[in-house]
Amino acid sequence: MTHLSDALRSVLPSESVQDDAESLAAFSVQGVRPACLVTPGTITELQMVMRIAAEQRAALAPWGGGTQQLIGAPPERLDLVVRTTRLDRVLAHTPEDLTISVEAGMTFGALRTYLKQHGQMLALDPPVPDRATIGGLIATATDGPRRLGYGTLRDVLIGITVVEVGGRLSRGGGMVVKNVSGFDMMKLYLGSFGTLAIIAAANFKLLPLPRAAGTIVCRFAEPAQAFAALDELDGTQLAPVAAEYLNSGALAALGRAGVCALALAAEGLPQAVERQLRDMRALALRHGAQAVERLDDSEAAALWEGIADLPQTAALAADEAVVKLSVLPADVADAVARCESSAARAGASAVIDVRALSGILYVRVQPMTSASLTSLLADLPGVQWVATMLPDTPRWGAPPQGIEVMQHIREEFDPLRLLNPGRFLPGV
Repeated sequence: MTHLSDALRSVLPSESVQDDAESLAAFSVQGVRPACLVTPGTITELQMVMRIAAEQRAALAPWGGGTQQLIGAPPERLDLVVRTTRLDRVLAHTPEDLTISVEAGMTFGALRTYLKQHGQMLALDPPVPDRATIGGLIATATDGPRRLGYGTLRDVLIGITVVEVGGRLSRGGGMVVKNVSGFDMMKLYLGSFGTLAIIAAANFKLLPLPRAAGTIVCRFAEPAQAFAALDELDGTQLAPVAAEYLNSGALAALGRAGVCALALAAEGLPQAVERQLRDMRALALRHGAQAVERLDDSEAAALWEGIADLPQTAALAADEAVVKLSVLPADVADAVARCESSAARAGASAVIDVRALSGILYVRVQPMTSASLTSLLADLPGVQWVATMLPDTPRWGAPPQGIEVMQHIREEFDPLRLLNPGRFLPGV
């Protein structure tokens, strides 16, 4: 699309537009190569890009850090990749109000470093934080181990700015924590996988950094013991900020040995953290834990960084897949057993990391073929999405209730179906 490149260069600095073969190959989406790559430097430039894309009827894919482009299906067609990494500024920060507004191309790692200087945090632990961008995390509704204690992006997102097809700027929410009456437009974009608009900026409520933190790893000889401990933990007044179940494959990936383990974290006032860890240790031992290890600060940081990266989809082997499942917390034990047995029947190893008290499972399986992955997915409960380079495999679970509404919303926002066509749920 030479005319598309020329049209973009007519309104943007020439260095912002690339159509050379090397650049286009590097920004192919699941093997589908675009005709042009554009990297706007301001939100106004992003509006110009979207206006030209609509005029040219150019199908486009948003691209932040590129860490989650393997989730979902390949695009039906792709003319333009819109890269957001130059939109990386802090727009407003009110430390005393614990709120911040940032452009969507800022990486989570850069935001975390900035906030740490102010003694604050956005309580999220995404995979590959130094590459993952704020807009990409919102678009894919990414979570992390500490969702148990602090919630997800849905709980901390208080405002959003997006650019729609045609270049219209749209805003929802604001810079105060309680500002929504009626329909909350922000939540439309959370988990929309780039099908409604390109996220340009987002506002968040923050938290002070905890005064103390502690981590224990409880190793068990049998999964049933670990899940019994989790059941009791869920019925107590204890409040871990993270409670992750790790199977043998996940432990091996983290450089640890064992059948399975629970990684438990507490944060808050020093005395409260010590009490929580002491009580959780006693609980685990009552249920047969072989060993309970207290990690020092550096060991804990390395462990949680590794756990956060277990479901990363930034780099997958040709015979590998990552599957996200969502089940009731009471059904987690059965879901883990089904995942392991299904992977074994397929001749694959399974790395399973579970947000155990939230019912979210991430399963990494390898080696797989298209046929074996399709068969495995048919056996698994609660499939949400699949990330893989294997062709001709399902990429999403069963259509959710209300998919007709989702399809109608897509038609209203993007009637030309230019945004990530074919990548999300059928018709969305």
